[in-house]
Amino acid sequence: MNAVISLTTIPDRIAQIEPILAALCEQGLPVHLWPVERIKRSATKLVLPDFLINYPVHVRVVKDRGPLTKLLPALCLDYDYIITADDDVLYGKGWAAGLLTWAEALPDAALAYRGRILTGGGYTKSKLIQYHRIKKPVVVDIITGVFGALYPRAVFARSIFTEWRAWSTNDDLMIAAHLKRRNVPRYVVPGGCKIRVTGIQKVKALCAVNRRRGDQRNNSGLKKLGLE
Repeated sequence: MNAVISLTTIPDRIAQIEPILAALCEQGLPVHLWPVERIKRSATKLVLPDFLINYPVHVRVVKDRGPLTKLLPALCLDYDYIITADDDVLYGKGWAAGLLTWAEALPDAALAYRGRILTGGGYTKSKLIQYHRIKKPVVVDIITGVFGALYPRAVFARSIFTEWRAWSTNDDLMIAAHLKRRNVPRYVVPGGCKIRVTGIQKVKALCAVNRRRGDQRNNSGLKKLGLE
């Protein structure tokens, strides 16, 4: 299948992500890295580390559009499927292949290894669905991209390039709202690969901002974006 792996990183993290990139390069697909020049919550300027010289990854510095930066530039590439990754997670052997296998059965759907079903009680009371605890695909409201996600490029409208500003700190909510409006089904799919969140997550983590004060910001995002 015509697919690409896409991720972004920030100046405060880029020097630490070589193991993440190495694991992604073992997935057998092209890897595109979109480092951002600077983020609002840090004064650190971007310095590309030496290990990226001659590294088998396509690197292009872009302006910060929040965590959705891992998706938006890739939508301009000539691939049918985009698999997004996070810069603080180690993805094991078969990670991408598992998503692509399920894409053959669900070609017009957005797929992930982790997601949430909304129950009417806000983000905090949503039901978490994870790949290693299910035996068949489960329909979810929100794909949580930390474990990786696959999107057919055709499911996105051009409006996604401006909509990101509506809730720039949480790409999961922004994508969920966009796909909901376009009636695109979202599934968490089972898989046998290993996925491990690393200590890099502690560096300028947006999830800490979004989940502060009992998920206050996530709950506000659900309402503003029409998800709940």
